[in-house]
Order: sequence, then C-alpha cells, then structure tokens
Amino acid sequence: MSKKWRLEFEAALKEMRRANPQIIASAIVRTDGLVLASELPRNADEGIVSAMSAAVLNIGNRSVNELNRGKLDKVIISGSKGDIVICGVGDIALLSAITNPDSNLGLVILEMRRASDKIKEILKQI
Repeated sequence: MSKKWRLEFEAALKEMRRANPQIIASAIVRTDGLVLASELPRNADEGIVSAMSAAVLNIGNRSVNELNRGKLDKVIISGSKGDIVICGVGDIALLSAITNPDSNLGLVILEMRRASDKIKEILKQI
C-alpha cells in the first residue's frame, strides 16, 4: 500500500475522532489482520489490536451466518472502562473504534458509518 493511501486512511480516522471525541482510538484493518492505518495510544500494540479486531469480526460473521441473522453490521464489546465497536468496511476491511466509558454509542456508530463511507471510496482506488 502506498503512503498516499495510508495518509488518506489516517485522515479519515482523525476526522472521525475530531467529530466525536468520545472515540479515543481507532484502526482500519484488513480482514486478514493487516493494519492499513491507526490512531492508537502510544502504549497500544497495533499488531495485537488489528489481529483481535479481525478475529472478532470473523467470529461475528460466522455467528450471524450460523444463526441465520443476515449480514453482520457491527460487533460491540462493552467493558467497564469503555467500549470497542467493530464494523465491516466493504469485503476486505474493518473499522475498529475504542470509546470512553459512558459514551453515546449511537453517535459513535454514526461517525463510524461516515468514516466507513470515506474508507470505501479510498479502497476503490487501490
């Protein structure tokens, strides 16, 4: 992937975080676990975050398929210190966002959908 595309992905993540400060970290990851771009805290391991996000999305996809629930929209993991929201972006990527505790998930998901649309447009060019 060229540096140009990575910069465009990073800009989409920064815009999402600017639009909703409840999002404290985010990443765009291929479904095989390769990081395309991230906005993670310095102490976060990009490789672990990306691998876990891809694994969770794949398990979510398998679950909705096995239980005949249609196409997976998103996976939300709620913890005592905040939430992790993971959604597919087309067929080859996913968007993962980590939020503050007590964040408004509706607004987080809205911004993730906006970012997802931008990411899909970038992916079409690659």
